[in-house]
Amino acid sequence: MRKALIMSLALMLALVLVISVVGCSQPKPAEKEKVIRMGVLAPMTGTIATFGQQQVNATKMRIEELNAAGGILGHKIELFIQDDENKPELAASGTQKLIQDNKVSVIIGGMSSSSTMAGAPIAQRAGVIMISPWSTNPKATAAGDYIFRACFSDDFQGKVMANYCVKNLGLKKLGVIVDVGNDGSRGQGEVFVRTAKELGAEIVAQESFTTGDRDFKTQLTKVKAANPEIIVLPAYYAEAALIQKQAKELGIKVPFLGGDGWDSPDLVKIGGADVEGSMFTNHYSAEDPRPEVKEFREKYQKRFGEVPGAGAALSWDAVNLYKMGVEKAQSVDPKAVRDAMATLKDVKGLVTAATFSFDETRTGVKSAAILEVKNGQFVFKDIVNP
Repeated sequence: MRKALIMSLALMLALVLVISVVGCSQPKPAEKEKVIRMGVLAPMTGTIATFGQQQVNATKMRIEELNAAGGILGHKIELFIQDDENKPELAASGTQKLIQDNKVSVIIGGMSSSSTMAGAPIAQRAGVIMISPWSTNPKATAAGDYIFRACFSDDFQGKVMANYCVKNLGLKKLGVIVDVGNDGSRGQGEVFVRTAKELGAEIVAQESFTTGDRDFKTQLTKVKAANPEIIVLPAYYAEAALIQKQAKELGIKVPFLGGDGWDSPDLVKIGGADVEGSMFTNHYSAEDPRPEVKEFREKYQKRFGEVPGAGAALSWDAVNLYKMGVEKAQSVDPKAVRDAMATLKDVKGLVTAATFSFDETRTGVKSAAILEVKNGQFVFKDIVNP
């Protein structure tokens, strides 16, 4: 009996040892990878495809760098892209897809004011952060406190354009042509006209067109008859180039002043010699001597074979502003990041601004650059501080 008991205990002990060894040899379950799912809402095709391509290029390049360095707070970034073609209806459906299908917690975009204003209410309701690189219409962030932008607004840009015409250039008789089919153009034009009048200038001609138009001679003939000293044209590059070509055909010799929508190599490709000497306000100059700008330009130019425009620089900064928000919050929770981003003040290290702050509308407070088309290049002329 005692012998049987001893054998039974020995067998039980052996069984325990076997189970223990087998248990130790089993692999531990892999730790779930920390991931930030980021969306990009970009006009990859359509009327402002140049800007959308720059947006995606710069965003991808920055994310690859961040992931190679370990991500943000140890979270790698996974990217999802939707092409909105610069159409509000596609921007709305693209935002919905990024949120519902791709489960993103942050969206870099839209690029245009019209796209952002279409997608922003959807992102706001879902509690998803949206950082537009380039939506300048004052209403672009009005949907709510999850909506930010890396740029200044048309209120600021319109004032810069008016002050530059009246104070810097000493002009008093101004012509204006705006794209009523584009929220950004319309916003810049409205603020420009109001500010110019406050400064004592006269708006001698005010004409309009719609995105996609190709014949502008009726509007230009009326403007020419009013004999302005300059024509202000806050429009996108394709129409801006065609308008200036047709202006030259009609014998209009006064200079043109545009807005940030001109910042594309296609302005010169389309306009050629007819855009020489024209000027435009912009979010940055690639000739800025700051180290951040030089480093960004060299990396972008080496990889993509072209000088980065404001669309690329603002998109790069949009990713960095999100990174700053995450690091300040020490969390990737959208609500925590939203609250932290809203308090960013006088931050340094961005490409498009020596110092940057968000105001109460989550709009960038930063300087503006004045560029001139000279020998087919965009040459830095001046800087205007807020």
